[in-house]
Amino acid sequence: MIKFLLKISGWFGGLILLFSCDSGDIYPEEYEHNEGITVYATFAFDNLNAFPDDYPLIFGAFSDKQSTPLASVRIMKPKNHEPVKVSVNNLKPDATSIMLCLTDPGRQPVFSFFEMDINVAGDSIIIPESEISLISYERIQNLVFEQYNCVSCHQGNTGAGNLLLTADKSYNELVNKVSYKNPVKNRVTPSDIGNSFVLDVLEDRNLDIAQPHTGFVTRNDDIVLLKEWIKNGCKR
Repeated sequence: MIKFLLKISGWFGGLILLFSCDSGDIYPEEYEHNEGITVYATFAFDNLNAFPDDYPLIFGAFSDKQSTPLASVRIMKPKNHEPVKVSVNNLKPDATSIMLCLTDPGRQPVFSFFEMDINVAGDSIIIPESEISLISYERIQNLVFEQYNCVSCHQGNTGAGNLLLTADKSYNELVNKVSYKNPVKNRVTPSDIGNSFVLDVLEDRNLDIAQPHTGFVTRNDDIVLLKEWIKNGCKR
């Protein structure tokens, strides 16, 4: 009987020692967990009719070593004209810039509305409210004339149809200029999409021109952008 009690006592002693050990944390005592920083921003968008649907609009952190975002959040179309508050979290030292941009299906930026260099070594960053023009002419130049390679034909001394669409010439060649193919209309008439021949060229499949252009601009976002820019007076 005494031997049995001693054996039981030994078992309980072992259990007590087992459960009195520390938590078993595998990290060394000097381990420090650094979650990185957060970048906060507020954006006020004008002309929500030109808010992108086909392109994801993201707020993201980027590195000099890669073109896709290290971390990002997609911004959806606001239901009203209230400013949009957004943030990206847990940014490490390899993040060197922050952008509000449109991206393609491969998450590559195709147009940037806002860009700023950042230093992740410091505290979290708060970007003051920024006004974002959704119908900037720069967006039209980049996403319509250059992305769809219109400039390949409309460059040089005269360009196809006597129209030049390079960045240094396109605005003056379009706005309030009589169309070479249809002298009844301007190429672009501010605030008048019905009197802007450029839209006829891009949308009218029955238009009698040597080289049909319908289907050249494949994303509806870009046609909507062009129309909204014209409706709003063709700001440069």
